[in-house]
Amino acid sequence: MGKNWFVMRTKPRNENKVFLQVQKKNIEIFYPVLPTIKIWSDRKKKIYVPMFPGYLFVYGDEEERYNAIANTAGAMGYLMYLKKPAIVTQKEINSIKLSLAEPERIKVDKMSIRQGDLVEITSGPFAGLMGFVVEFRGTYKIVVNIIELNASINIELLQSEMKLIKHIEQTNERIYGNS
Repeated sequence: MGKNWFVMRTKPRNENKVFLQVQKKNIEIFYPVLPTIKIWSDRKKKIYVPMFPGYLFVYGDEEERYNAIANTAGAMGYLMYLKKPAIVTQKEINSIKLSLAEPERIKVDKMSIRQGDLVEITSGPFAGLMGFVVEFRGTYKIVVNIIELNASINIELLQSEMKLIKHIEQTNERIYGNS
């Protein structure tokens, strides 16, 4: 089967811990982080936050995929698609790496996509799924509620990873289509 990129799920705020454990197993793992300025009442500090909270990317064959998660505290499992581990293409990984080179250039144009809008995800492990914009986080992340197979999950995406399907008016039309 060869090697592929797989999407590993982690417990909340355990990405770095899981990343370090898998790295010690000599398995290739990708943990995209973005710089941000954290402001306290007495100081400012540059910190790095996960680009995809709760997700890491593991590169390997089936054995490495299994070993990456075996006995790894904080690891929850792999993102599945059609009852198989979801695979991310090298092109998608390269796109994420390119976006990390200049994160300050990634901006969300709040006029084209608004809260409540129906969008389709165009790239990444969730490509082809549709969901509703729940909120904007900072200047580069959008939280989208994905509704597929009777399960609802919130994920953070870049605007470039989605396309607008329909503006949802905030009148009597319900966001989730149940009138």
